[in-house]
Amino acid sequence: MPSPSLLPLLSLPSPPPFATLLSSFASITPRLLLCLFNHLPLHLRHDAFTLSSLSKSLCNSIFPLPSVHVPFLLHSLSLRCGFLPIDAILTNSLVSLYLCNDFLFEARKLFDEMPVRTVSSYNTLISFFSKRNNEFVLEILRQMQYEGFRPDGFTVSSVLPVCWFPHGREIHGFVIRNELNFGSDFHVSNCLINMYFKAARVDLARKVFDEMPERNVVNWTAMIGVYVSNEKFLQSLNIFREMQIRDKIFPNRITLVTILPSIGSLVKLPEGKSIHSYSLKMLFSPNTSLNNALIDMYSKCGSLNYAQKLFDDLSWQKDSISWTCMISSYGLHGKGEESVKLFYEMLKLGFKPDNLIALAILSACSRSVLVEKGLQIFNSLIKDHSIEPSVEIYACLVDLLGKAGEINRALDIIKSMPIKPTKSVWGALFKAAIKYNNEKVRDLAYENLIGLEGEKVKNPSDLISVSNLHASCGRWDLVENVRNKIMENRLKKLTGSSWIS
Repeated sequence: MPSPSLLPLLSLPSPPPFATLLSSFASITPRLLLCLFNHLPLHLRHDAFTLSSLSKSLCNSIFPLPSVHVPFLLHSLSLRCGFLPIDAILTNSLVSLYLCNDFLFEARKLFDEMPVRTVSSYNTLISFFSKRNNEFVLEILRQMQYEGFRPDGFTVSSVLPVCWFPHGREIHGFVIRNELNFGSDFHVSNCLINMYFKAARVDLARKVFDEMPERNVVNWTAMIGVYVSNEKFLQSLNIFREMQIRDKIFPNRITLVTILPSIGSLVKLPEGKSIHSYSLKMLFSPNTSLNNALIDMYSKCGSLNYAQKLFDDLSWQKDSISWTCMISSYGLHGKGEESVKLFYEMLKLGFKPDNLIALAILSACSRSVLVEKGLQIFNSLIKDHSIEPSVEIYACLVDLLGKAGEINRALDIIKSMPIKPTKSVWGALFKAAIKYNNEKVRDLAYENLIGLEGEKVKNPSDLISVSNLHASCGRWDLVENVRNKIMENRLKKLTGSSWIS
Protein backbone atom coordinates (compact mmCIF):
# COMPACT_ATOMS: atom_id res chain seq x y z
CA MET A 1 0.00 0.00 0.00
CA PRO A 2 1.15 3.56 -0.59
CA SER A 3 2.16 5.70 2.33
CA PRO A 4 -0.91 7.06 4.21
CA SER A 5 0.25 10.60 3.41
CA LEU A 6 -0.10 9.85 -0.30
CA LEU A 7 -3.62 8.44 -0.24
CA PRO A 8 -5.43 11.81 0.07
CA LEU A 9 -3.55 13.02 -2.99
CA LEU A 10 -4.52 9.97 -5.02
CA SER A 11 -8.20 10.29 -4.07
CA LEU A 12 -8.53 13.79 -5.53
CA PRO A 13 -10.59 14.15 -8.74
CA SER A 14 -7.41 15.33 -10.52
CA PRO A 15 -4.40 13.98 -8.68
CA PRO A 16 -1.15 15.91 -9.03
CA PRO A 17 1.06 14.82 -11.96
CA PHE A 18 3.01 11.68 -11.15
CA ALA A 19 6.34 13.44 -11.78
CA THR A 20 5.41 16.05 -9.15
CA LEU A 21 4.75 13.32 -6.61
CA LEU A 22 8.08 11.70 -7.43
CA SER A 23 9.98 14.95 -6.90
CA SER A 24 8.19 15.37 -3.57
CA PHE A 25 9.32 11.94 -2.36
CA ALA A 26 12.90 11.71 -3.65
CA SER A 27 13.97 8.97 -1.23
CA ILE A 28 10.99 6.72 -1.92
CA THR A 29 11.78 3.03 -2.51
CA PRO A 30 11.09 1.34 -5.89
CA ARG A 31 8.51 -0.94 -4.25
CA LEU A 32 6.57 2.06 -2.91
CA LEU A 33 6.94 3.86 -6.25
CA LEU A 34 5.38 0.93 -8.09
CA CYS A 35 2.64 0.65 -5.47
CA LEU A 36 1.90 4.35 -5.91
CA PHE A 37 1.83 3.90 -9.68
CA ASN A 38 -0.66 1.02 -9.41
CA HIS A 39 -3.04 3.20 -7.37
CA LEU A 40 -3.14 5.95 -9.97
CA PRO A 41 -6.27 6.25 -12.12
CA LEU A 42 -6.09 4.22 -15.33
CA HIS A 43 -5.75 7.26 -17.61
CA LEU A 44 -2.69 8.42 -15.63
CA ARG A 45 -1.08 4.98 -15.66
CA HIS A 46 -1.49 4.82 -19.44
CA ASP A 47 0.36 8.08 -19.98
CA ALA A 48 3.74 8.34 -21.73
CA PHE A 49 5.00 11.11 -19.45
CA THR A 50 4.02 9.14 -16.34
CA LEU A 51 5.76 5.98 -17.60
CA SER A 52 8.86 8.00 -18.50
CA SER A 53 8.95 9.64 -15.05
CA LEU A 54 8.55 6.27 -13.35
CA SER A 55 11.38 4.72 -15.41
CA LYS A 56 13.75 7.59 -14.61
CA SER A 57 12.92 7.48 -10.91
CA LEU A 58 13.46 3.72 -10.72
CA CYS A 59 16.79 4.11 -12.50
CA ASN A 60 17.96 6.90 -10.19
CA SER A 61 16.86 5.15 -7.01
CA ILE A 62 19.59 4.08 -4.59
CA PHE A 63 17.50 1.02 -3.70
CA PRO A 64 17.36 -2.19 -5.79
CA LEU A 65 14.29 -3.08 -7.81
CA PRO A 66 11.86 -5.49 -6.12
CA SER A 67 12.05 -7.72 -9.20
CA VAL A 68 14.32 -8.03 -12.24
CA HIS A 69 11.17 -8.18 -14.38
CA VAL A 70 10.20 -4.54 -13.70
CA PRO A 71 11.96 -3.06 -16.80
CA PHE A 72 10.35 -5.71 -19.00
CA LEU A 73 6.88 -5.06 -17.52
CA LEU A 74 7.14 -1.30 -18.11
CA HIS A 75 8.43 -1.95 -21.62
CA SER A 76 5.51 -4.27 -22.29
CA LEU A 77 2.97 -1.75 -20.94
CA SER A 78 4.48 1.00 -23.09
CA LEU A 79 4.12 -1.21 -26.18
CA ARG A 80 0.51 -2.08 -25.38
CA CYS A 81 -0.30 1.62 -24.98
CA GLY A 82 1.18 2.33 -28.40
CA PHE A 83 3.88 4.71 -27.15
CA LEU A 84 6.78 2.71 -28.58
CA PRO A 85 8.79 3.11 -30.60
CA ILE A 86 7.41 6.56 -31.49
CA ASP A 87 7.96 8.39 -28.18
CA ALA A 88 11.71 9.12 -28.01
CA ILE A 89 11.62 10.44 -24.42
CA LEU A 90 9.94 7.31 -23.07
CA THR A 91 12.26 5.07 -25.11
CA ASN A 92 15.33 6.85 -23.72
CA SER A 93 14.01 6.37 -20.18
CA LEU A 94 13.46 2.65 -20.74
CA VAL A 95 16.92 2.28 -22.29
CA SER A 96 18.37 3.92 -19.15
CA LEU A 97 16.35 1.58 -16.93
CA TYR A 98 17.63 -1.47 -18.81
CA LEU A 99 21.22 -0.21 -18.65
CA CYS A 100 21.27 0.61 -14.95
CA ASN A 101 20.05 -2.93 -14.26
CA ASP A 102 22.70 -4.45 -16.56
CA PHE A 103 20.34 -5.61 -19.30
CA LEU A 104 22.75 -4.42 -21.98
CA PHE A 105 21.43 -6.55 -24.84
CA GLU A 106 17.82 -5.42 -24.26
CA ALA A 107 18.91 -1.78 -23.98
CA ARG A 108 20.83 -1.88 -27.26
CA LYS A 109 17.99 -3.76 -29.01
CA LEU A 110 15.46 -1.12 -27.90
CA PHE A 111 17.87 1.64 -28.99
CA ASP A 112 18.34 0.07 -32.43
CA GLU A 113 14.56 -0.24 -32.89
CA MET A 114 14.02 3.52 -32.49
CA PRO A 115 12.80 4.95 -35.82
CA VAL A 116 13.88 8.45 -34.84
CA ARG A 117 16.76 8.97 -32.43
CA THR A 118 17.78 12.19 -30.74
CA VAL A 119 21.03 13.49 -29.24
CA SER A 120 19.62 12.44 -25.84
CA SER A 121 19.26 8.87 -27.12
CA TYR A 122 22.97 8.68 -27.84
CA ASN A 123 23.84 10.52 -24.64
CA THR A 124 21.98 7.83 -22.68
CA LEU A 125 24.29 5.11 -24.02
CA ILE A 126 27.45 7.24 -23.88
CA SER A 127 26.82 8.31 -20.27
CA PHE A 128 26.36 4.71 -19.12
CA PHE A 129 29.41 3.23 -20.84
CA SER A 130 31.67 6.16 -19.90
CA LYS A 131 31.06 5.40 -16.20
CA ARG A 132 32.45 1.93 -16.87
CA ASN A 133 35.49 3.39 -18.63
CA ASN A 134 34.46 1.50 -21.76
CA GLU A 135 36.10 2.40 -25.08
CA PHE A 136 32.81 1.39 -26.76
CA VAL A 137 31.91 5.02 -26.06
CA LEU A 138 34.02 6.19 -29.01
CA GLU A 139 32.19 3.81 -31.36
CA ILE A 140 28.85 5.22 -30.23
CA LEU A 141 30.19 8.75 -30.75
CA ARG A 142 31.28 7.91 -34.31
CA GLN A 143 27.87 6.37 -35.07
CA MET A 144 26.19 9.45 -33.64
CA GLN A 145 28.14 11.76 -35.95
CA TYR A 146 27.70 9.41 -38.94
CA GLU A 147 23.92 9.70 -38.53
CA GLY A 148 24.20 13.49 -38.59
CA PHE A 149 23.79 14.30 -34.87
CA ARG A 150 25.93 17.06 -33.39
CA PRO A 151 27.38 16.20 -29.97
CA ASP A 152 26.49 18.68 -27.25
CA GLY A 153 28.19 19.66 -24.00
CA PHE A 154 26.80 16.62 -22.18
CA THR A 155 28.16 14.30 -24.88
CA VAL A 156 31.63 15.82 -24.68
CA SER A 157 31.64 15.74 -20.85
CA SER A 158 30.77 12.04 -20.92
CA VAL A 159 33.31 11.07 -23.59
CA LEU A 160 36.37 12.95 -22.33
CA PRO A 161 36.93 10.88 -19.15
CA VAL A 162 37.55 7.73 -21.24
CA CYS A 163 39.70 9.41 -23.90
CA TRP A 164 43.46 9.10 -24.23
CA PHE A 165 45.47 12.17 -25.13
CA PRO A 166 45.26 12.06 -29.00
CA HIS A 167 41.48 11.53 -29.05
CA GLY A 168 41.07 14.08 -26.27
CA ARG A 169 42.87 16.73 -28.30
CA GLU A 170 40.59 16.00 -31.27
CA ILE A 171 37.55 16.48 -29.06
CA HIS A 172 39.08 19.69 -27.68
CA GLY A 173 39.32 20.94 -31.25
CA PHE A 174 35.64 20.09 -31.77
CA VAL A 175 34.77 21.95 -28.56
CA ILE A 176 36.59 25.08 -29.74
CA ARG A 177 35.05 25.01 -33.22
CA ASN A 178 31.56 24.64 -31.76
CA GLU A 179 32.12 26.92 -28.73
CA LEU A 180 30.94 24.23 -26.32
CA ASN A 181 33.17 25.45 -23.47
CA PHE A 182 32.01 29.04 -23.63
CA GLY A 183 29.46 30.76 -21.46
CA SER A 184 28.20 28.95 -18.40
CA ASP A 185 29.20 25.37 -19.35
CA PHE A 186 31.87 24.92 -16.68
CA HIS A 187 31.69 21.12 -16.82
CA VAL A 188 33.15 20.79 -20.34
CA SER A 189 36.18 22.88 -19.38
CA ASN A 190 36.63 20.82 -16.20
CA CYS A 191 36.64 17.61 -18.23
CA LEU A 192 39.23 19.06 -20.60
CA ILE A 193 41.42 20.07 -17.64
CA ASN A 194 41.17 16.55 -16.16
CA MET A 195 41.91 14.96 -19.54
CA TYR A 196 45.13 16.97 -19.92
CA PHE A 197 45.98 16.23 -16.28
CA LYS A 198 45.83 12.47 -16.97
CA ALA A 199 48.14 13.04 -19.94
CA ALA A 200 50.57 14.94 -17.66
CA ARG A 201 50.15 18.06 -19.81
CA VAL A 202 49.89 20.68 -17.10
CA ASP A 203 50.62 23.43 -19.62
CA LEU A 204 47.60 22.57 -21.77
CA ALA A 205 45.37 22.16 -18.71
CA ARG A 206 46.38 25.66 -17.59
CA LYS A 207 45.73 27.01 -21.11
CA VAL A 208 42.16 25.68 -21.00
CA PHE A 209 41.74 27.17 -17.54
CA ASP A 210 43.08 30.60 -18.54
CA GLU A 211 40.80 30.75 -21.60
CA MET A 212 37.64 30.22 -19.57
CA PRO A 213 35.54 33.43 -19.60
CA GLU A 214 34.14 32.56 -16.18
CA ARG A 215 35.29 30.23 -13.43
CA ASN A 216 33.64 28.75 -10.38
CA VAL A 217 35.09 27.06 -7.32
CA VAL A 218 34.99 23.65 -9.06
CA ASN A 219 37.22 24.91 -11.90
CA TRP A 220 39.70 26.47 -9.50
CA THR A 221 39.78 23.29 -7.39
CA ALA A 222 40.37 21.16 -10.50
CA MET A 223 43.33 23.32 -11.54
CA ILE A 224 44.77 23.22 -8.02
CA GLY A 225 44.45 19.44 -8.11
CA VAL A 226 46.37 19.27 -11.40
CA TYR A 227 49.32 21.13 -9.86
CA VAL A 228 49.24 19.08 -6.65
CA SER A 229 49.13 15.74 -8.48
CA ASN A 230 52.11 16.78 -10.60
CA GLU A 231 54.02 17.85 -7.46
CA LYS A 232 54.05 21.50 -8.49
CA PHE A 233 53.23 22.53 -4.95
CA LEU A 234 54.27 26.17 -5.09
CA GLN A 235 52.16 26.79 -8.21
CA SER A 236 49.16 25.15 -6.55
CA LEU A 237 49.50 27.43 -3.53
CA ASN A 238 49.82 30.49 -5.79
CA ILE A 239 46.65 29.64 -7.70
CA PHE A 240 44.85 28.94 -4.41
CA ARG A 241 45.62 32.51 -3.34
CA GLU A 242 44.79 33.87 -6.79
CA MET A 243 41.33 32.29 -6.64
CA GLN A 244 40.47 34.33 -3.56
CA ILE A 245 42.18 37.60 -4.52
CA ARG A 246 41.37 37.86 -8.23
CA ASP A 247 37.98 36.16 -8.60
CA LYS A 248 36.80 36.68 -5.01
CA ILE A 249 35.85 33.00 -4.82
CA PHE A 250 35.97 31.35 -1.42
CA PRO A 251 37.32 27.79 -1.21
CA ASN A 252 34.93 25.01 -0.27
CA ARG A 253 35.68 21.85 1.69
CA ILE A 254 36.97 19.97 -1.37
CA THR A 255 39.30 22.85 -2.25
CA LEU A 256 40.84 22.69 1.22
CA VAL A 257 41.32 18.91 1.02
CA THR A 258 42.98 19.41 -2.37
CA ILE A 259 45.45 22.14 -1.32
CA LEU A 260 46.50 20.71 2.05
CA PRO A 261 49.00 18.16 0.61
CA SER A 262 50.88 21.05 -1.01
CA ILE A 263 51.08 22.90 2.29
CA GLY A 264 52.41 19.78 3.99
CA SER A 265 55.00 19.22 1.26
CA LEU A 266 56.14 22.86 1.42
CA VAL A 267 56.15 22.73 5.25
CA LYS A 268 54.13 25.93 5.51
CA LEU A 269 52.66 25.52 8.97
CA PRO A 270 51.22 29.08 9.27
CA GLU A 271 49.21 28.59 6.05
CA GLY A 272 48.04 25.18 7.31
CA LYS A 273 46.83 26.68 10.58
CA SER A 274 45.07 29.45 8.64
CA ILE A 275 43.20 26.88 6.54
CA HIS A 276 42.26 24.92 9.66
CA SER A 277 40.92 28.12 11.24
CA TYR A 278 38.99 28.97 8.06
CA SER A 279 37.41 25.51 7.99
CA LEU A 280 36.19 25.94 11.56
CA LYS A 281 34.86 29.42 10.81
CA MET A 282 32.95 28.15 7.74
CA LEU A 283 31.62 25.15 9.71
CA PHE A 284 33.35 22.68 7.37
CA SER A 285 34.42 20.66 10.39
CA PRO A 286 33.88 18.08 11.67
CA ASN A 287 34.45 16.30 8.35
CA THR A 288 36.38 13.06 8.02
CA SER A 289 38.17 13.77 4.71
CA LEU A 290 39.15 17.28 5.75
CA ASN A 291 40.41 16.19 9.17
CA ASN A 292 42.43 13.37 7.58
CA ALA A 293 44.11 15.92 5.30
CA LEU A 294 44.77 18.23 8.26
CA ILE A 295 46.37 15.41 10.28
CA ASP A 296 48.64 14.58 7.35
CA MET A 297 49.54 18.27 6.88
CA TYR A 298 50.34 18.86 10.55
CA SER A 299 52.51 15.74 10.64
CA LYS A 300 54.54 16.77 7.57
CA CYS A 301 54.94 20.27 9.02
CA GLY A 302 56.49 18.79 12.16
CA SER A 303 53.55 19.51 14.46
CA LEU A 304 52.78 16.03 15.74
CA ASN A 305 51.01 17.47 18.78
CA TYR A 306 48.46 19.27 16.58
CA ALA A 307 47.90 16.11 14.54
CA GLN A 308 47.44 14.06 17.71
CA LYS A 309 45.06 16.59 19.24
CA LEU A 310 42.91 16.59 16.10
CA PHE A 311 42.90 12.79 15.94
CA ASP A 312 41.90 12.49 19.60
CA ASP A 313 38.96 14.86 19.09
CA LEU A 314 35.80 12.79 19.61
CA SER A 315 33.49 15.12 17.65
CA TRP A 316 34.16 13.45 14.27
CA GLN A 317 33.90 9.94 12.95
CA LYS A 318 37.19 8.32 11.95
CA ASP A 319 37.61 5.91 9.06
CA SER A 320 40.49 3.61 8.12
CA ILE A 321 42.28 6.50 6.38
CA SER A 322 42.20 8.49 9.64
CA TRP A 323 43.98 5.67 11.46
CA THR A 324 46.44 5.26 8.58
CA CYS A 325 47.30 8.98 8.69
CA MET A 326 47.93 8.94 12.42
CA ILE A 327 49.97 5.72 12.30
CA SER A 328 52.07 7.26 9.52
CA SER A 329 52.45 10.48 11.51
CA TYR A 330 53.91 8.67 14.50
CA GLY A 331 56.19 6.69 12.19
CA LEU A 332 57.37 9.81 10.37
CA HIS A 333 58.44 11.31 13.69
CA GLY A 334 60.30 8.18 14.80
CA LYS A 335 57.66 7.09 17.31
CA GLY A 336 57.32 3.50 16.13
CA GLU A 337 56.11 2.19 19.48
CA GLU A 338 53.17 4.62 19.41
CA SER A 339 52.38 3.52 15.84
CA VAL A 340 52.26 -0.12 16.90
CA LYS A 341 50.10 0.71 19.93
CA LEU A 342 47.68 2.68 17.73
CA PHE A 343 47.60 -0.13 15.16
CA TYR A 344 46.45 -2.68 17.73
CA GLU A 345 43.94 -0.19 19.13
CA MET A 346 42.52 0.17 15.64
CA LEU A 347 42.16 -3.61 15.32
CA LYS A 348 40.30 -3.79 18.64
CA LEU A 349 37.75 -1.29 17.33
CA GLY A 350 36.97 -3.61 14.42
CA PHE A 351 38.76 -1.85 11.55
CA LYS A 352 40.02 -4.29 8.93
CA PRO A 353 43.57 -3.49 7.78
CA ASP A 354 44.31 -3.07 4.07
CA ASN A 355 47.51 -2.61 2.07
CA LEU A 356 47.72 1.11 2.91
CA ILE A 357 47.53 0.48 6.65
CA ALA A 358 50.04 -2.39 6.29
CA LEU A 359 52.46 -0.09 4.48
CA ALA A 360 52.03 2.64 7.10
CA ILE A 361 52.69 0.40 10.11
CA LEU A 362 55.64 -1.43 8.53
CA SER A 363 57.18 1.90 7.46
CA ALA A 364 56.86 3.08 11.06
CA CYS A 365 58.54 -0.10 12.30
CA SER A 366 61.29 0.37 9.71
CA ARG A 367 62.04 3.95 10.76
CA SER A 368 62.27 2.91 14.41
CA VAL A 369 64.00 -0.42 13.59
CA LEU A 370 61.40 -2.51 15.45
CA VAL A 371 62.41 -5.78 13.82
CA GLU A 372 60.49 -8.40 15.80
CA LYS A 373 57.33 -6.33 16.07
CA GLY A 374 57.48 -5.57 12.37
CA LEU A 375 57.86 -9.26 11.47
CA GLN A 376 55.07 -10.19 13.87
CA ILE A 377 52.72 -7.64 12.32
CA PHE A 378 53.72 -8.72 8.79
CA ASN A 379 52.92 -12.37 9.51
CA SER A 380 49.67 -11.43 11.24
CA LEU A 381 48.55 -9.34 8.28
CA ILE A 382 48.96 -12.34 5.99
CA LYS A 383 47.59 -15.09 8.24
CA ASP A 384 44.90 -13.29 10.24
CA HIS A 385 43.75 -10.59 7.83
CA SER A 386 44.34 -12.23 4.41
CA ILE A 387 46.47 -9.34 3.17
CA GLU A 388 48.36 -10.01 -0.06
CA PRO A 389 51.53 -7.93 0.41
CA SER A 390 52.40 -5.53 -2.38
CA VAL A 391 55.94 -4.98 -3.60
CA GLU A 392 56.04 -1.76 -1.55
CA ILE A 393 55.28 -3.73 1.63
CA TYR A 394 58.08 -6.18 0.83
CA ALA A 395 60.44 -3.24 0.23
CA CYS A 396 59.55 -1.92 3.71
CA LEU A 397 60.23 -5.31 5.25
CA VAL A 398 63.59 -5.63 3.49
CA ASP A 399 64.47 -2.09 4.58
CA LEU A 400 63.53 -2.92 8.18
CA LEU A 401 65.75 -6.02 8.27
CA GLY A 402 68.52 -4.20 6.42
CA LYS A 403 68.64 -1.33 8.92
CA ALA A 404 68.97 -3.87 11.72
CA GLY A 405 71.88 -5.57 9.93
CA GLU A 406 69.85 -8.70 9.20
CA ILE A 407 71.14 -8.85 5.62
CA ASN A 408 70.73 -12.60 5.09
CA ARG A 409 67.19 -12.58 6.50
CA ALA A 410 66.34 -9.71 4.17
CA LEU A 411 67.71 -11.75 1.24
CA ASP A 412 65.62 -14.74 2.32
CA ILE A 413 62.52 -12.55 2.30
CA ILE A 414 63.30 -11.49 -1.29
CA LYS A 415 63.81 -15.09 -2.39
CA SER A 416 60.45 -16.11 -0.86
CA MET A 417 58.48 -13.28 -2.49
CA PRO A 418 55.55 -14.56 -4.60
CA ILE A 419 55.93 -11.51 -6.86
CA LYS A 420 58.92 -10.26 -8.81
CA PRO A 421 61.15 -7.94 -6.76
CA THR A 422 61.45 -4.42 -8.15
CA LYS A 423 64.16 -1.78 -7.91
CA SER A 424 62.74 -0.54 -4.61
CA VAL A 425 63.26 -3.99 -3.04
CA TRP A 426 66.77 -4.52 -4.42
CA GLY A 427 67.64 -0.89 -3.66
CA ALA A 428 66.80 -1.37 0.03
CA LEU A 429 68.96 -4.48 0.17
CA PHE A 430 71.79 -2.78 -1.74
CA LYS A 431 71.96 0.17 0.68
CA ALA A 432 71.93 -2.16 3.69
CA ALA A 433 74.71 -4.30 2.20
CA ILE A 434 76.87 -1.20 1.64
CA LYS A 435 76.21 0.03 5.18
CA TYR A 436 77.23 -3.29 6.74
CA ASN A 437 79.98 -4.02 4.17
CA ASN A 438 78.47 -7.30 2.91
CA GLU A 439 80.19 -7.55 -0.48
CA LYS A 440 78.47 -10.77 -1.62
CA VAL A 441 74.92 -9.48 -1.07
CA ARG A 442 75.94 -6.03 -2.31
CA ASP A 443 77.09 -7.43 -5.67
CA LEU A 444 73.95 -9.58 -5.96
CA ALA A 445 71.70 -6.59 -5.33
CA TYR A 446 73.75 -4.49 -7.76
CA GLU A 447 73.38 -7.05 -10.55
CA ASN A 448 69.62 -7.16 -10.06
CA LEU A 449 69.37 -3.38 -9.91
CA ILE A 450 71.21 -2.99 -13.20
CA GLY A 451 69.40 -5.97 -14.73
CA LEU A 452 65.92 -4.54 -14.29
CA GLU A 453 66.11 -2.55 -17.52
CA GLY A 454 62.41 -2.92 -18.30
CA GLU A 455 61.35 -1.11 -15.13
CA LYS A 456 61.07 2.66 -15.40
CA VAL A 457 63.40 4.31 -12.90
CA LYS A 458 61.93 7.39 -11.24
CA ASN A 459 64.39 7.75 -8.36
CA PRO A 460 68.06 7.71 -9.45
CA SER A 461 69.43 7.50 -5.89
CA ASP A 462 70.10 3.75 -6.16
CA LEU A 463 72.09 4.17 -9.37
CA ILE A 464 74.01 7.09 -7.85
CA SER A 465 74.87 4.87 -4.86
CA VAL A 466 76.13 2.23 -7.31
CA SER A 467 78.21 4.86 -9.12
CA ASN A 468 79.71 6.13 -5.87
CA LEU A 469 80.53 2.57 -4.82
CA HIS A 470 82.44 1.91 -8.05
CA ALA A 471 84.22 5.26 -7.73
CA SER A 472 85.42 4.43 -4.21
CA CYS A 473 86.96 1.24 -5.60
CA GLY A 474 88.56 3.01 -8.58
CA ARG A 475 86.40 1.17 -11.17
CA TRP A 476 85.96 4.21 -13.41
CA ASP A 477 84.78 2.26 -16.45
CA LEU A 478 81.80 0.97 -14.44
CA VAL A 479 81.20 4.46 -13.06
CA GLU A 480 80.89 5.71 -16.64
CA ASN A 481 78.42 2.94 -17.54
CA VAL A 482 76.14 3.75 -14.59
CA ARG A 483 76.32 7.49 -15.27
CA ASN A 484 75.40 6.85 -18.90
CA LYS A 485 72.30 4.96 -17.74
CA ILE A 486 71.32 7.96 -15.62
CA MET A 487 71.78 10.28 -18.60
CA GLU A 488 69.88 7.97 -21.00
CA ASN A 489 66.87 7.89 -18.68
CA ARG A 490 67.10 11.67 -18.11
CA LEU A 491 67.17 11.14 -14.37
CA LYS A 492 68.00 13.93 -11.97
CA LYS A 493 68.48 13.59 -8.25
CA LEU A 494 66.39 16.02 -6.23
CA THR A 495 68.45 18.73 -4.60
CA GLY A 496 68.50 18.55 -0.83
CA SER A 497 67.04 21.46 1.09
CA SER A 498 66.56 22.57 4.67
CA TRP A 499 63.92 24.78 6.30
CA ILE A 500 66.33 25.71 9.08
CA SER A 501 67.52 29.27 8.50
